[in-house]
Amino acid sequence: MSILEKFDQRTKGIEAKIGIGLGESELHNIKILKAAISTLIPKHNSFFFFGNRKSIDQIADNKFFSKNKEIITLVDSDEPISEILNYLKNNQISSVVRGNLDSTKFLLGLQSILNIIEINRLALLETFKGYQFFFGPVGIDECIDFDSKILFVNKAINEIKALNLEPKVNILSGGRIGDIGRNPKVDSSIEEAQKVVDHFREQNSSLKIEHSEILIENAIAKKTNLIIAPDGITGNLMYRTLVHLGGGKAYGAIYMDIDRAIVDTSRVGDISEIRGAIILAQSLSSR
Repeated sequence: MSILEKFDQRTKGIEAKIGIGLGESELHNIKILKAAISTLIPKHNSFFFFGNRKSIDQIADNKFFSKNKEIITLVDSDEPISEILNYLKNNQISSVVRGNLDSTKFLLGLQSILNIIEINRLALLETFKGYQFFFGPVGIDECIDFDSKILFVNKAINEIKALNLEPKVNILSGGRIGDIGRNPKVDSSIEEAQKVVDHFREQNSSLKIEHSEILIENAIAKKTNLIIAPDGITGNLMYRTLVHLGGGKAYGAIYMDIDRAIVDTSRVGDISEIRGAIILAQSLSSR
């Protein structure tokens, strides 16, 4: 059973009110509509779409909406980010999928409206051969030093354990051990990765964790379910390369260790990513 299927199993019996953000692109807004509708059977979700007048009209004029408008509420707002987060704060919806909302503004909204200062997102990815794994960091400002990486890995391990999965963790760095001495930045990356591994082995000798150096292909071959990039910039590039160029898939990214169910998506993600994010959002709605 894949990781996404495990999340899907957890949605049974959960009737979620899921808020999704619209953006400026009609193409991507319609993808959101189609992805939402595709999750309705046999689910019992209802959806709230948040956007400005232009994006709301794009949905309202679409035939797929007219056939399903009893379970889709359109929320017209000049400030859709503030609106969707206030709906979540006031329990008018049970979870949020960022969808096509601007990432930077959304993060600022999390801080100002929900008082979420520390942002850590854990992405669910799939290789082009169909192997699924958790991956992070994917935010360019995440895991900027040793302490923040330790915190991130701890949170990710807890998310995996909540699925009744045994964590198998692989820490990546900027080179092979044999490359030490060629580049100070690479040296630092290798040293930090090994330090992270040593830290967790000292904390829990039974935890399966290792340093695969720069060889992410080895981490996949070993059926790792949590892969940690050297930093957020590298992680973001790796995510984009896999999903947008390498034939892989993404199924959203969980905002970890908060008491709200929030799932991130790429603004240019395909229907499978949006649908996956909706499944994650529903599964986490009982938090």
